Amino acid sequence: MALIGLDVGGSGVKVVAFTDDGTILCSAYREYDMIHPAHGVYEYDPNAIWEATKGVLQEAAASCTQPIRGIGVSSFGESMVLLDKEDRVLCNTPMYLDTRGEEYLKELKEKMDETEFRAITGSVMKVNHTTIKLHFMRRDYPDAFAKTARVCFIADFVLYRLGGANVTDITVAETTGGFNMQTGQWQKDLFAWSGFDPDLLPDLVAPGTCVGTISKKMSEELGITEGALLVTGGLDHIPSSVGCGVIEKGQMMNAIGTVDCFCLITDTFDPRVYDGYFQFLPHYTKDCYGGMIANMAGGVLLKWFREHFGKQEKALWKAQRLNFYTEYEKRMAKEPTDLIVLPRFSGYFDRFSDRAGILNMTLSTTNEEIYRAFMEGATYEMYTLLKAYNRPVQSVTVVGGAAQCDTYMQIRSDIFDLPIRTVTCDQPGALGDAIAAGVAAGIYKDTPEGVAQCVHLHHTFEPDPQRHAFYQEQYEKYLKIYAFLETL
Repeated sequence: MALIGLDVGGSGVKVVAFTDDGTILCSAYREYDMIHPAHGVYEYDPNAIWEATKGVLQEAAASCTQPIRGIGVSSFGESMVLLDKEDRVLCNTPMYLDTRGEEYLKELKEKMDETEFRAITGSVMKVNHTTIKLHFMRRDYPDAFAKTARVCFIADFVLYRLGGANVTDITVAETTGGFNMQTGQWQKDLFAWSGFDPDLLPDLVAPGTCVGTISKKMSEELGITEGALLVTGGLDHIPSSVGCGVIEKGQMMNAIGTVDCFCLITDTFDPRVYDGYFQFLPHYTKDCYGGMIANMAGGVLLKWFREHFGKQEKALWKAQRLNFYTEYEKRMAKEPTDLIVLPRFSGYFDRFSDRAGILNMTLSTTNEEIYRAFMEGATYEMYTLLKAYNRPVQSVTVVGGAAQCDTYMQIRSDIFDLPIRTVTCDQPGALGDAIAAGVAAGIYKDTPEGVAQCVHLHHTFEPDPQRHAFYQEQYEKYLKIYAFLETL
């Protein structure tokens, strides 16, 4: 039997079919366009997402050598799809990057104490919450707003179209800014404040819930086994943590993609035990939460280096069909640098005035040293966020493209002063979705058994005490420099 993980992402949808021991059978991916007609406006066409989803499922079904037992679906959060009484899409869906609604965020801060909001929702007040988006959707799409008969979030929209019930996973619900983490129910007054009818909200279910089976129509159209289970995977980083084995309190996943993200497992979302921008969501692990925080100083920095400092090598290696990052790792400096990269090329959370820089260069500084310093600077930034979480972390599992770079992983270990683990599967999100489908199908008795059978450790990097001591001195300088820049 095959288990499918389907992840609806920010630039495309990916499907991966696995055996019950986590071996990949086949995969497929299709992109869709982000609609960006004006500054601050970022939207998707839900119909385009649906067509891409059907395409990858059809492709995977044609390639899969085993009958498909279940499909787990995950996605990004915050983005609501408005449907009419015939289940037709009424308008585009604002994505999580959309910055419209600042005036409504200000209004919310005047209406409600931020500490109270954090204690209820597990999150800081942000402009990308659905409860904020609904304000400008009512303003900008009045006809669609008036005709709305049903709403879905992105993963739920896909499951509903495949034949599942119209329900919402609570990990996705938390991102709306209108979910009460204490009661496990919608905080309906926050939706009503935006002029939205809270009775239109779907019922809530836990991650890993079977919401039905694929419809006969979809089974025939896509070539998927009739009776295949449809299962909620959750907000993307939650199944990713499952897919890399991060399911116990004190463990943490570090996903390094375009952005740099932590997902740590904790038994509390009490705002008194953490600082800053942490967002807490329900997790598969009983009585635990996934603490989430993301930073733009991630893979985007190395891409910037490639496009500017590495332009010549990029062209050369592309002609030879070689990967830039793999090849540059062979050349980069192997020892810690005394350079300090200030990595805030995109600002720092809501402080868009923060800027980036490269300090302490000399006439002998090389590109290879600068490349390593970019990794060090990005890690200093994440180390700051790690220290803002006032509870012990035992280990960090890194996923994403950066996990393939041994030197980068050792840098993370040396700066964090923690073991850094990598896993064999490079599709942890899809694997987490597939494990959820396997538990729902009875293939695994629970999530830990699914993880034990499917997640395999690749390598562990241990911190070097001497390097950590050196990096601590550099990190203190890094903090002082940014503190000084705030005075200018």
